[in-house]
Amino acid sequence: MSEAVACETPREWARPDFPSHYVWAQFDFRANRGSHVLQPALPRIRLEIARAWQMVIRLKGVEALAIAQRIERQPGSSLGPATMAVRCELAAIKAAAFVLRDDGEAALAAALAALRLGAASPTAHVALTVCRCIYWRLGDLDSFHAVERCKSGVQPGRLRTLTTMLDLALDAAVELGQMRFHSARLLASDALDVARCFIGNIVPIDSLPACVMAQLMYEEGRLDEAEALVSTRLAGIRQGGAIEGAVRGLGLLARIAANRNRLEQALALLAEANGLATKHDWPRLQAASLAQQVELYVAAGRFDEAQRHAHRLGILAAQCGSGSSTLRFELARYHLLAQTRFALARTPDAVDLASLHRLHDDTVSRGDRYAAVTTALLLIEALLAADRREEAAEALVALLKQAADAGLYQTLIDCGERVAGLIDAVVAEEIMVATEVRELLPYARALMARRRQGAARKEAEGESIRDAARPATSAGLSEREHAIIGLMGCGLTNKQIAMRLRIAPETVKSYAKHLYAKLGARNRTEASMLASRLGLIRLSGRDLD
Repeated sequence: MSEAVACETPREWARPDFPSHYVWAQFDFRANRGSHVLQPALPRIRLEIARAWQMVIRLKGVEALAIAQRIERQPGSSLGPATMAVRCELAAIKAAAFVLRDDGEAALAAALAALRLGAASPTAHVALTVCRCIYWRLGDLDSFHAVERCKSGVQPGRLRTLTTMLDLALDAAVELGQMRFHSARLLASDALDVARCFIGNIVPIDSLPACVMAQLMYEEGRLDEAEALVSTRLAGIRQGGAIEGAVRGLGLLARIAANRNRLEQALALLAEANGLATKHDWPRLQAASLAQQVELYVAAGRFDEAQRHAHRLGILAAQCGSGSSTLRFELARYHLLAQTRFALARTPDAVDLASLHRLHDDTVSRGDRYAAVTTALLLIEALLAADRREEAAEALVALLKQAADAGLYQTLIDCGERVAGLIDAVVAEEIMVATEVRELLPYARALMARRRQGAARKEAEGESIRDAARPATSAGLSEREHAIIGLMGCGLTNKQIAMRLRIAPETVKSYAKHLYAKLGARNRTEASMLASRLGLIRLSGRDLD
């Protein structure tokens, strides 16, 4: 935006029942007494707008947009401040609804229209937050930072709390993208604190800051904590509403599952993501899911399935070629990454190095250095496959320096064998590069030590799973244990299982401990997955939490 816009939150905003009348109180409707068309409809319109805002708060963009469009189709006067207030508020509702539908161009147009109609209106903060969200998605960080936030009221209401939380979450996401992990962690923590103050029993709305925090935990190697943080939001993510939570949350859970040698669980999560994408018409989520499935299938040596998913991704990218610039970029990025992974495993000579270079530079220019790390690792691997070792070593050292400064570990630990071998060569000082690497050696050694520890842990876990399968199939489970593990697989809590089976919750807890011991599992999710593999229960993708 060329000019920053600020507004004060009115006192009416603090009302706990959150009706739409806080906007109408800002205008003198007596000036509209001469309008016989709009005036009789005002009470009904107020109720409709209040309902639309409730849909926004519940992250139901389709419903909110439908209400706003229905109001716009009603006949009304084009004169008077009341009508201007309606138009301004409807534009803000539509902007929020379009964001929830992942339609960035329509969202930005509606948000700017709302600000033109009433830059000082009580709902201007919604339009401003939408602008920041879209500029972030566009990679236009100059415009992102130019948008000034509204000033908070003394007692903000639900909608103001929501935009405050989202503003902090967007700042955290930008800092994560710039690989400023410390500030990203502080901002995400602040956003989660604001979300805890949210009033009412509604759909969780803090999936974005939770996923940013979980990504930071993942990079530190705190996989259990990252998994727990996202898993508690999984029910809300499944209900839909915000695409970022689905893209980041389900993708991260799948990555953690794969890191623990639970391929089928990871694939089930990604299949669920694909189902959500189809349900809500989110091609970006579908592309992310397909690209990660290609990665997993390639790693498992299941090349036919990898090729089939890469082909589907190519069709999706072609179908969305007329979409927004952001969508085109994202789909092209996922498609190229998937193609590169498949080619490196089967036909390394077919890797398009020039396109990888351009993708890396474009991703960095859009302010997402964190996402560019994945592209850089593939580029280094492709250079090694093309026998351009010196160039690969220079690129690796540049990446190591950036990652060491940020405190990034896990993504590099997860790198391919070719890149891992090059890091070992750097540590052993077997290769010469133009850049001074001595200060990077402790960091590189730590990476390789963690990688070896992770490989040993995966092997041990694989053995424990195989060992656990034998006694479970021979000794079997009791009828009660079989019922309990089946209900666990359906996502029921101990209390819900107790009510269903008419036993005490402590009894369920005792049975659960015996089940974990029999199956060799550490938690409910692992027990359900093992029982599913043994054919004791049947899980759907929706049962994995």
